[in-house]
Amino acid sequence: MRSRLTKEEALSFLLTHIVVEKEHCFEMNPASLFTMMNMAAEAEMLVNQQEGVIPHEVIESIAASFLAT
Repeated sequence: MRSRLTKEEALSFLLTHIVVEKEHCFEMNPASLFTMMNMAAEAEMLVNQQEGVIPHEVIESIAASFLAT
């Protein structure tokens, strides 16, 4: 059975949401890449484990904590 969201899809959406939609600039370095990968993994887990959640809403919620820092 195919998962609803892969980590790669989550990462792509996260970056698009943060950089394009929210117009937030940040330096892509090893630390920020690690953070992004962890956020993508969290989004993947939440979306694939819970029925009825909307993937982009989960990802936007996770991105909000990154944008707040």
